[in-house]
Amino acid sequence: MNFSLPANAPILLAFGELPDPRKKRNQSYPLIDIIAVTIMGIIADANDFVSVYRWAYFRQDWLISVGLCLNGVPSHDTLNRVFRLLDPKSFHECFLHWVRTIAATVEGVIAIDGKTLCNSGDTFRQKDPLHIVHAFAAENSLLLGQLATDAKSNEITAIPELLKMLTVKGNVITIDAMGCQKEIVKQIREKEGDYVIALKGNQGSLHAEAENFFQQATEVAPEESGCDYASSIEKNRGRIEERQIWSCTPDWLSTEQLEGWIDLRILVCVKSTRTHKGKTTHEFRYYISSLQSTAEQLGQIVRAHWGVENKLHWHLDVSFGEDLCKVRTDHAAENFSLGKKMALNLLKADTSEKLGVPNKRKLAGWSPEYLLKILGVK
Repeated sequence: MNFSLPANAPILLAFGELPDPRKKRNQSYPLIDIIAVTIMGIIADANDFVSVYRWAYFRQDWLISVGLCLNGVPSHDTLNRVFRLLDPKSFHECFLHWVRTIAATVEGVIAIDGKTLCNSGDTFRQKDPLHIVHAFAAENSLLLGQLATDAKSNEITAIPELLKMLTVKGNVITIDAMGCQKEIVKQIREKEGDYVIALKGNQGSLHAEAENFFQQATEVAPEESGCDYASSIEKNRGRIEERQIWSCTPDWLSTEQLEGWIDLRILVCVKSTRTHKGKTTHEFRYYISSLQSTAEQLGQIVRAHWGVENKLHWHLDVSFGEDLCKVRTDHAAENFSLGKKMALNLLKADTSEKLGVPNKRKLAGWSPEYLLKILGVK
């Protein structure tokens, strides 16, 4: 068989050992065909299994010419059934293997944050929407891994499992307040990483100490506050946002208050003042960190964390219609969501066209040659 072009793409080679969950008599189409057609269809602007099938149906001659779909195009029901049956852990392990081949080294901020797949729940079956915790390399704009949970409250247990999969050494792990736990801090430091973690009321006394200190520090001139200080102003479409950052060594905290917070060296306060249409709002956020960095550097790290929102979650909802997708049976939602993130990783990695993600997807749907370029096929 001439498995010539797409089968040689790194992303498809990574799935060569993926176990087929179907019984032998039901394997009308090779598993690699189903994985390939789905990932390629998603890249080519298909957001659900029906659209993936329609794309493959109209590209059938081309798919056959490159060694795929020799037994015909799998129906949307077949695509859904296979993704429903695929073991998410095995599928994710293949994804991790592929990510390591395209990003052998990741340096900088790894942002960990969760997102709910709003339409993945099923009221009739009393199934809650799926919540997925992501690890996102901010500087590479690359998803490094994910872990599904039943509810947002389970992020506390999901984050340690996700950290086990990651190369933490030499990187800065950023997490929202849900992950502000002593065991998570300990795990990051044991893996030789640093952390910048949001601090809220779930850590009552520590949060109260930070809030009380910075309330006083922010009311005086920066040079009188006893803190390192930095600020920046950003203007965008009539909206003005000023960010002020204070950082300090918490040497006033007692040994008992610091117990369990391994290498907590810095407390950080970020004040955001937003002005839009004559209305001004203020927001204070607090963080703990193991880094001995300046206020300016810490502010940049905090800002980098939000890349997971506007570079990953926003694209999944707006470009890939994830919140509208009604794939929900068994493991289909989790696996199909991972397929979309593979597509997004590939689209963002391509620099041959100066286009946004939505237009790259359209171009991939129109041009098989560009689709192959996205897949990394020479």
